[in-house]
Amino acid sequence: MEDKVEQEIVNKNSEKSETKKKGPFAIFRKIFEYILIAFIAVVAVAEVVGLATRSSNFGVPNIFGYQFLVVATDSMAVDENGEEVYPVGIGLICKKVDVSTIEVGDDITFYWEPIQSTITHRVYEIETDDSGSPVSFLCHGINVNATYYSPTQYQEVPVDQVLGKIVHKSYVLGDFITAMQTPYVVILLIFVPAAFIAVSSVIDMLNIKKMSEEELEEKYGDEKGKKKKKKEDPNDPLSGLSEEEKASLKKQMIEEMLNSKKGEKDEKK
Repeated sequence: MEDKVEQEIVNKNSEKSETKKKGPFAIFRKIFEYILIAFIAVVAVAEVVGLATRSSNFGVPNIFGYQFLVVATDSMAVDENGEEVYPVGIGLICKKVDVSTIEVGDDITFYWEPIQSTITHRVYEIETDDSGSPVSFLCHGINVNATYYSPTQYQEVPVDQVLGKIVHKSYVLGDFITAMQTPYVVILLIFVPAAFIAVSSVIDMLNIKKMSEEELEEKYGDEKGKKKKKKEDPNDPLSGLSEEEKASLKKQMIEEMLNSKKGEKDEKK
């Protein structure tokens, strides 16, 4: 029975110790640290993968099948009805797809050899071989008021120069991509969170040191606290308690258990 009481004392003592050590602010700070670590890891992985795939993807980073672009011209700004499509500065997500799934009316990004750059235009016609597989796509900008618009200027794009199909657009994404293309912004995005984590770790160490000193003073008093603290057994959570404290806790737990059993007997009667 004493073993059971001792185990319950251990559990209670551990819960009180954990509650005392962790406050709401400390928990929030720790969660924020994990978020920052995840953010740094994502940025670092994206940069490494982007650099590794750029050379084989017409100079555009390919991050696990997705490419992130910013519209630079007004050829796709609005459609024939005047509705906004891809204005200058908006961000685009281009997904690698099987070229056989591309249809007339889709907006695709491709590498255009004459200007040695990528373009995003709409597919107006698909040329196929005898088996029905696409060979090339006939593309054109949709903004008739574009700076360099020409009704007869189509691009015949071989399938091997297609980067993918546009699946999403966002102004926020465009601003983010533009910022990420600036070296000092990338450095700040990694350095600032890393600095916060470093400072937070130092604060944690100071708190642990401070907590240990306070517990020493509380348990042994000002004079006894100056003496060497009794060596604690890491496998015995009660080793830091005095014999009087252990006896008091055991007595309290035994009384609680006896009262509990007494209550159960009364209920049965």
